[in-house]
Parts: sequence; structure tokens; C-alpha cells
Amino acid sequence: MDKLKIIFSFFTKENISITLLIIYSVSFINYYLYYKSFSIPIFNYLAVADLVYFTLEYVFQIVLIILLYEISFFIAFSYLWIIYERIVLIRRKKFFYYLGLNKRQKERITDLFEKPFKKGLASSKMIIALIGIFFIGFFPNKLLFIPAYFVYFVYLIGVISDERMLNISIPMAIVIIILCMLISTLFNSYTKRFEKDEYSISFIENNEFITTEKCKGNLNYLGETSTNIFLYDIDNKVSRIYNKSKITSFEIQNTNNLDFFIIKIRDSYPFKILREMLNEQNTPHNTLYK
Repeated sequence: MDKLKIIFSFFTKENISITLLIIYSVSFINYYLYYKSFSIPIFNYLAVADLVYFTLEYVFQIVLIILLYEISFFIAFSYLWIIYERIVLIRRKKFFYYLGLNKRQKERITDLFEKPFKKGLASSKMIIALIGIFFIGFFPNKLLFIPAYFVYFVYLIGVISDERMLNISIPMAIVIIILCMLISTLFNSYTKRFEKDEYSISFIENNEFITTEKCKGNLNYLGETSTNIFLYDIDNKVSRIYNKSKITSFEIQNTNNLDFFIIKIRDSYPFKILREMLNEQNTPHNTLYK
């Protein structure tokens, strides 16, 4: 808990001006490198909010990936640890004795397992992070998952080590994010110029239907600001700029795999068991014996 306070204390009032300067500078460089390759004078279309949003969106995605992993791993490890506790009690022939205890007495026994649980949790996360190095090439969306992995790895080292190392790991994580953001910008700049991507949007401007669907043309979606949308014609090597105030209809096609994973999780055996247990709890007792 104390180490988490150190992490959050880094973003205090004393460092807020430096943090904002870093955010503006990183966004400025990325916008310039990316849109300059398409000959778009991007700073004629940018607002201050756009500069902040660009960096914060990238950081938020990395933090979200790390948070989802932390939650998933904690739940899985907690269940395994509960099973381990029961096995230890059974082997020592104390399980039925444990069931007969009151709540306070059970808490005292559980406290005996709490300290090794915390050590085991930290050690397990570090072991899995080390093993993950060999599988990092198989990660989906590498431009996002790879920086998230290294930031998380640096975070683990800081948490396991002393407070001095934790203070060093925070700037290290910032450097990793900035470097990976620049690499991602350069990579996207290259692929958008020569390869048709899957991102599909459609809109109507001045009664003209415009779409980036793969089967209807070779327009790539470059990005947008609060006032404009930017597309690139791969065949003609032409950048197109559209003002949002003149757009009368706008559609974005869902191309991610979120629905696929939700269905897989919903149809999985553990989720079915959990759903049946919840249904049983919500069923009135007087209907169970009909």
C-alpha cells in the first residue's frame, strides 16, 4: 500500500506542470511525425484538447490492459490459494474442525495464510512475467500489448524491490511509453500509406457518400481531431480532409473481436456453472421442491 502511495505521489501538484509539458511535447511530436508523412498541416486543425487526448488515450489503454491482467490473475490465484488452504487443513485433519469454528476463529486461521499468500502472489506474477518474454511475439495488437507488458514488468520490479527502485521504475515506465508511442506512430504512418487496413467508417458530406470499406475503395482512415476527419487515398497518394460540421451522417463498423470473446466466455463451462449457482440463489425456496 505504501508503494502505491509513492506511485501516486509522483503525480502531485509539484510534478503536474512537468507532466503536462511531457504530455503536450509527446503529442506534438507524434502528431507532427504522423501527419507530416501525409503532407497534412495538422497544427492548423488541432486544439489543445486534442494534444492532451492523444497521449492520455494511449496511456489509458496500457493501464487498462495491466489492470485487467491484475484483476484476472488475482481472482485466479485467490481461488487456487483457497483450494491450497483446504488441502492443508484436510491433510492435517483440521478441515471439519475449521468448519465448526465461528467467524472470528476462522478469520484467525485465515490470517495465518495471508502472509504467504501475498508473497506467493508477488512471486507468481514475476515468474509469469519472465515466462511471458518467450511468448511476447504471439500477443495480439503488439503495438499496445508489448509496451503494456514492459511497463508492467518494470512495475513488478519496483514493487518487489525497495522504495528507491520504485522511484526509478516510474521514469523508466514513462520512457518506455514514449518510445513505444513513437514506434507505433512511425509504423502506422508506413502501413497507412501502402496497405489497406480493416478500419471502416462511412459518412455523408455535401450529399457525397464516403467510405473506407475495403471492398468499396482504397481509402484509409488516418485519424481525426475535434473538428476534422483525415483520410488517405492509397491509389492516388492523396490526403483528404473533411470538416465534421458538414457531415450529416456518420457510421463506424464494429471490427473488433470483443463479441467473439464475450460469447466464448458466456458458453464456457465455468461460466455456466456460475450462472446456474446464481440462478439457484435467486430462485425462491418454495419453488425448489415442486
